[in-house]
Amino acid sequence: MESVLIAASIFAAASTNGPASVPTADPALDERCLRLMASLAEEEDPRVQSLGRTAAQYFLGRLDATRPGFDLDAALAAEAPAGAERDALLGRCGEAMQAGGRDFRTIGEELAAPAGRPIA
Repeated sequence: MESVLIAASIFAAASTNGPASVPTADPALDERCLRLMASLAEEEDPRVQSLGRTAAQYFLGRLDATRPGFDLDAALAAEAPAGAERDALLGRCGEAMQAGGRDFRTIGEELAAPAGRPIA
């Protein structure tokens, strides 16, 4: 049951339409999210595993962009948070992913808009 709640928390945080409060580049948060998502990728529920893997790859990409050469093994060796801290971090990670998704949608809309047509 916990795995379903985790998946629902990630999905809910990533699918809300409100503004994200997470800066676009926060390597410390990205590292914590990578660690947490990697731990979710080890869960028994295949849906949570899939979400964890996808999210871990997302945060790994962000870290590669902002901190080339960072030590992935050291980042993953640290223990992921538990309890209320874990729940709060899930929300922050979801907000970061949501903000990134908005950025990609905006770029896609701008690229797809015919010349001279304003983007709504």
